[in-house]
Amino acid sequence: MNFIDYGNSFIQTQGPVNAVRFLIESRMEVVDTKTDTVTIFYQAASCKSEHTFAKENLFHENNYNFLPVFVGKNKIVIFRSYVPWDENYVCVVDENGTTWEIWGKPQFLLRELKNMVLLETPEDIITATHKGLPIIGRTKITDESSGLSATIEYPIKTMNTNVEKKIYQVDTGPLLFPHFKKGIDDLKEFISIAYIAFNAEHFADFIIEKQTYLTDNISIPHFSGIIKNVRCKNFLYSTRE
Repeated sequence: MNFIDYGNSFIQTQGPVNAVRFLIESRMEVVDTKTDTVTIFYQAASCKSEHTFAKENLFHENNYNFLPVFVGKNKIVIFRSYVPWDENYVCVVDENGTTWEIWGKPQFLLRELKNMVLLETPEDIITATHKGLPIIGRTKITDESSGLSATIEYPIKTMNTNVEKKIYQVDTGPLLFPHFKKGIDDLKEFISIAYIAFNAEHFADFIIEKQTYLTDNISIPHFSGIIKNVRCKNFLYSTRE
């Protein structure tokens, strides 16, 4: 996989009703070793629910966060974060969905970061961070029972460092998290929106957005689902100076 330039890469739909441009925030490549197939997920930046092209009152009164994930060119997983929680939080739009009639098919305008190098030591990571170089993370998770592996790629937006102790910690997102036990055929259950934290190569913690109860009767979408100590391989890359 080439490295995406996340500040300058987009999904551009073709209309006819609304030709939308979405900034890409993360990518996930899922490999099924049993069927030898590869599925690419592109997570777009979120926006707020709106009355598009109206003359006034542009935002919905009962507003929600709107985040689409494009699965190839024929499917979209859409997350709608209503407050309070709504059972329509996530839906899948297949190739026959009405969303395509409004947006048209997507074009992936992927710009690449060139001359990327692996940051092999904490010192390398701290140096790239303090020099303000772009840093891209890749986390590979493998599930032997399902035969699936996922490589999640994302820009590092927040990085903690301690120069004296030569330590670092990534805390960034949003990005995609795969639930291997659910199976890739059930897209509504297979992916969650998440943040990631790690300070070593061999594990990461994730926190996913999920239904979160404030009282016995009131719930909201919130990043409260902590998934600890996920066995994985974390890699950090940066451009050459």
